[in-house]
Amino acid sequence: MSPEKTVRDVLCDGGEWIEVQGVKKHIAGYLKEFLFDPNMTEARIATLSGGERSRLLLAREFARPSNLLVLDEPTNDLDLETLDLLQEVIGDYDGTVLIVSHDRDFLDRTVTITLGLDGSGHVDVVAGGYEEWERQRSQREQPKRPVTNKANPVTPTPPPAPRAKLSYKDQRDYDLLPKRIEEMEKAIARNEALLADPNLYTRDFARFEALTKAIERERAEKEAAELRWLELAEQLEALG
Repeated sequence: MSPEKTVRDVLCDGGEWIEVQGVKKHIAGYLKEFLFDPNMTEARIATLSGGERSRLLLAREFARPSNLLVLDEPTNDLDLETLDLLQEVIGDYDGTVLIVSHDRDFLDRTVTITLGLDGSGHVDVVAGGYEEWERQRSQREQPKRPVTNKANPVTPTPPPAPRAKLSYKDQRDYDLLPKRIEEMEKAIARNEALLADPNLYTRDFARFEALTKAIERERAEKEAAELRWLELAEQLEALG
């Protein structure tokens, strides 16, 4: 992922075709599967946004022949679009994926078996995601009901009603989006500075075009992220 390399260099060493799990695909079509404009084959890595670099890395890794993938905190620093894409490619992967993650919502959406570690040295093997592990663990740790005197039955005190709050995914988006928006603003400013070169159009038209399209995409992503954060902020305010 050297900044001076192109998307074509990263995916197929400068060629036109890439073999994905035994199937030969044209680079333009394969890029489209990972939400890229097919015309971005000559775009340099330096011009890509953080989300685009993450998607390109996913495209490269999932193309390699394998039957086992180990992903360590794969959702860190991913934008929402790339996060959805990652869930899809994991679901389509014809092999075993071992995921280490603290992202509970992501685990519930992707895994079929959970190895739960609670710090005690014991490992629970549960069919399902994080939520299922939590449910079984809470049942196991639930205290036994006290024996009551039938003559003077003890009326249990109802637990306090849980406070309304954002879902785990919404809270995660609310916490991470400000940093992501700031990164997009820096990427836009960086690409606009490169585009300000008066000789770029005639010297390297392909790069000029790639930068122009990258800025347009980044602005659209930034606007969508800002709207999403404002919606979540309103929801959080309404919850009190």
